Amino acid sequence: MSGKRMTLFRTARPLRQSIRPKLLVYGLALTGLLSSWIAMAAEPAVIDLRSTAQVDGESILLGQVAEIVSDNSDQADVLRNVELGRAPLPGQSLLIHRSQIEMRLKHNGVDPQQYRIADQGPIKVLRNQEIISAEQIRAAVEAFIKAHAPWSADQMTIRPIHYAQDHGLPCGRLSIQITAPKHTDWLGAVPFKVIMRVDGREVKRTSVPAYIEVWQEVILAGKPLGRNQPITAGDIRAERMNLARVPANAVVRKDQVLGRRANRSIAVNSVLRLDQVDSPPVVRKGDVVQVLAESNLLRITTQGVAQGDAGIGERIRVLNMASKKKIHARVVDAQMVQVDY
Repeated sequence: MSGKRMTLFRTARPLRQSIRPKLLVYGLALTGLLSSWIAMAAEPAVIDLRSTAQVDGESILLGQVAEIVSDNSDQADVLRNVELGRAPLPGQSLLIHRSQIEMRLKHNGVDPQQYRIADQGPIKVLRNQEIISAEQIRAAVEAFIKAHAPWSADQMTIRPIHYAQDHGLPCGRLSIQITAPKHTDWLGAVPFKVIMRVDGREVKRTSVPAYIEVWQEVILAGKPLGRNQPITAGDIRAERMNLARVPANAVVRKDQVLGRRANRSIAVNSVLRLDQVDSPPVVRKGDVVQVLAESNLLRITTQGVAQGDAGIGERIRVLNMASKKKIHARVVDAQMVQVDY
């Protein structure tokens, strides 16, 4: 047994001695390969600055102003996405110097040994823009007025809109929103608000004035009218006028004044207003009148006594002779008043 053991032990020694040189060779080869890999990985990226560059967005990235050359794609991507600062306003430019780039790389934790800047700079960076012209804005406002004003096309005239400013906006999907002032009467000078958006975000707003003429017949005094004077067809005339130049409560139909009376003196050629006329009283205080209450299914009449003077269409207080209660009624004619039922 022991002899066999000794034989085995002795035969193993040459085997170990033969392996050692091979391991040494393999180790040296692996060391050389790793050294070459390390040398390749340590090769600095080259940042080749352009003389000019153009950007669309709000920020400037290194990859937009320089060509990045590196065998390491991950390293190149990191360098390309280093933010150098805010872009200028649309249509404007600025200069970026080499020192600024070095400072931003340091701020982002990039080792100076990992890159080499090939040029001295500076780089002129231009912010691209999309122009919305004054002509486009004028056309949009005019189209908005035509679509939303409460006047027919034959009544309304839009004077030429005097707006001459072009606007440079960021690149993207452009939209324009136009709004009219609250409670506008769409007459005369009206300022419209124009909001410009890019990709749904508001980037600029402005005000665009427009002048709207609306032509319509109005009723004028054809002769001087005295206080309490009944108005006849010979006392008035119609004339087509710009509503922006007449009172808001101007009389626009003859039937609004015929049979009524002036409640003050009115000069000839004056535009008649609704507050200048009233109805002559056909019912006077103390008159006995028929009081009518009527629905689709029922009609009731009774007698009442007028408590004041009123013309046709005006409301008056009436004493119900049956119930002795005072009610409000509308004058139908000299003999009848009607209550809501």
